[in-house]
This record gives sequence, C-alpha cells and structure tokens, in this order.
Amino acid sequence: MKQSMEFDEEEFPEGGFGWYVVLASWCGMACTFGMVNSFGVYQSFYQTELYSGEKAFKINVIGSLQPACMYFFCTATVYLHHYFGVRLTVALGALIQLISLMMMSITNKIWQLFLTQGVLFGFGSGMIYFSALTIPMHWFKKKKAFAIGIASSGSSIGGVIWPIAVRRLISAVGFNWTNRILGFIYIPISAILILFLKPRLPIKLQKTENSVSFYRPRFYRDLKLLKSRTYLILLFAFIISQMALFPGLFLIDLYGQRLAQKLHRSFFDPAYYVTVLNAASLFGRILPGFLADMFGRLNVLIPFMLVSGVLPLSLWLNSNSSDVIFLIFDVTWGFSSGVVISLFPTVVPQLFGVEKNQKRMGILFTFGGIGALFGPMICGAFLPLAGDVERFFKDFKGVAIFIGALFLAAGISLCSLRLLISKSFFQIL
Repeated sequence: MKQSMEFDEEEFPEGGFGWYVVLASWCGMACTFGMVNSFGVYQSFYQTELYSGEKAFKINVIGSLQPACMYFFCTATVYLHHYFGVRLTVALGALIQLISLMMMSITNKIWQLFLTQGVLFGFGSGMIYFSALTIPMHWFKKKKAFAIGIASSGSSIGGVIWPIAVRRLISAVGFNWTNRILGFIYIPISAILILFLKPRLPIKLQKTENSVSFYRPRFYRDLKLLKSRTYLILLFAFIISQMALFPGLFLIDLYGQRLAQKLHRSFFDPAYYVTVLNAASLFGRILPGFLADMFGRLNVLIPFMLVSGVLPLSLWLNSNSSDVIFLIFDVTWGFSSGVVISLFPTVVPQLFGVEKNQKRMGILFTFGGIGALFGPMICGAFLPLAGDVERFFKDFKGVAIFIGALFLAAGISLCSLRLLISKSFFQIL
C-alpha cells in the first residue's frame, strides 16, 4: 500500500505530450478492439458468400479466436515491455497485424483464416491493446478517467468505420485486395502509435522506488487471489458476460442480412447494423461513466448488465418479422453492452483497492478470454448452413436465449456480490 501511495503522490503532467500519448492510444484501440468489433461484417460475408457451404460453428471460431488471443497475450506483453520496451513491443504487434492482413489476402481455405485472422491478428492486437490501455496512465491523474475515456473511444469509432470500409472494399475490389488495402491503411496508423505511445515512468519486473508497480509479470500466476469469494463471483460474472457479448457483436450483421432477405425489403440498410451498434456502444462507454462516478461503478454496472440480458429475450427474440424492432434492439443493446466493456474492469480497483490490482486484472482478462473463445463457437453450433432462411430464424432463437440468459446470470451474480459486500442500498460501490 505504501508503494501505491508513493505512486499516487507523484507529479503528473496532466496534459502536454500526454495528449499525443492519448492520440496514439486511440489509434491502438481502433486497430485492435475496433477491428474485433467489426468481425460481424466478415462473419456475414463468409457465411453467405465465401464459405457458404461451411457450418456457422467453423466461421465463428475465427471471430472467437481474435478476442481470446488478444486477452491471453495481454499478460505476456508485460515481459515484452520490460525486455524490449513499449515502442518495440507495439512495433512488433503492428508488424504481426500487418502480416496477418497480408496473409489473409492469399488464403483459400477456412483453416488458414483460423491462423491468420484469428490467432495471428489476435496476438498482435494483444501487444498493442495492453500497451494502449496502460501507458496513458503514466501521464494523467486528475484527468485520468477523461483521458482513458477518449482513448477507449477509438474501439467504438473503429467499429463504426471499419465495417463500412470492409463492406465497400469487398464490393469494389474483392476480398483479397480488401485485406491488402487494410494493411496499407494500418501502416500510417501504426506509425502514429509507435511514435507517440511513450511511457513516462520506468517499467520494471519488480517493485522499485520509481517503478510502476502494476507491471509485475507474475500476477497471472498468483492464484491465491482466487480464494476471495467476492473476487470469484466477479470473475464468474465477467467470464459469462464475455461469453455472451462477442456472439452478439459477431452475429448482428448476419441477422440483419437474413432479415432483409426474408422480408424482401428493408426499413434500414442492413449493411449498417454493425456500424449503428458500435456507434451506440460509443455513448454506452462514455455516458454511464458519469453516473458511475456519482453512484458507484458496481451500482451502475448491475442494471445495465441486466438490461443487456432482457433486450435479447424481449426484442431480438421477437424481431424475426420486423426490421424496426431489430433496429431498436441494435441501438439499445449496443448502448447497454458498451457499459459492460467500459465499466467492468473499473469495478476491480473500486472493490479491492489498487494493491495487486493488475494481478486481478490479469486473471480477469485471461479467464475472460476463455469466455470470448467459447461463446461464439457455442452460438455457431445453433445455426444452420447458408440458404435456409426460415430455419435460420427458428434456430436463432436459441442464440438469443443463450445471450440473454448469460447476461442475466452475470447481472444476478453481480447482485449477489453487491449484497455480499453491503446490504445498504445507498452505499456507493
């Protein structure tokens, strides 16, 4: 605790070059989570055109590998920061992403996409994501929430831009050249990331007087933290929420395409459902943060988690004959699920303090990666081969129930955690 207090008492620039660091972090978020959030466009293209004869389960494996590998590799990035420095680590991650996109352009079998778009892109994104998430904290204290909020908005804005770009490029130049062009676009963005994502404080493996204590690489091995009942409940809620989140993100576009095909018309252009969802998610990441500062992060997270479970069961489940209902679901669920992404990690230090915070965060993301891996794969098993529209909507009810039930279970788990900590309704948690 003493180390934490010494860290807190240091002078922080609160701006200056720190804003360039935030810009670099924003670029990193756009190129990692922003692209992961856009996989629904690829999902729809693979299942309806490129690999229309393949089961949805196989296609979902590609999407599930991206966030899973990204989460898994966050912990290893700590070692890379220490031995090679942040900039070289980020440069390596950007190079791996570039290789992934270029290799995607020459694939002709689905298993090759498992390795390139799934594993390779996920690992490269993990190096960048962890760096972009932590380095801005070196530069801000009083404005930390504001700075991190701006940086994390890159994932939502990336999720707005990339789906439009991918869909239009595929229509104009085909799948292969689309990925090559994306690789060329990544080069200048990565240059900004490498140039400006500069740590201000020394990064050491062990605690020293002037080091950042949360860069201790053994945190993911410290399983003694799992003896805490409150932490176990929080961990369980995070795993099942990630298991529910990514299938929803990946299948929105495919559902919109099939709905337009069934209705033979479209109140809304189905090509933009993923874009609308990510735009709504942007507000879901920012606006509830103000409420969380006033009423407590856990107190705000719980109702939005429950709402994220109710919406699939009430709206998505009953939208198979109305694109208006589906659009309403798209906007509202995008907003509520955005809260899950932004607020969940912030609950950890609020409940358990800053000491060992990164150990707990490391365990949280590692196990969350398991949920992100299996959630889309399980949902893919529900769906039929391409072509049978009526059967698609019949089988998709299982997907909507699966997603809604898991979010409700996560919300109920957080309610039990809230009561375990304090039965006072007015306590800020």
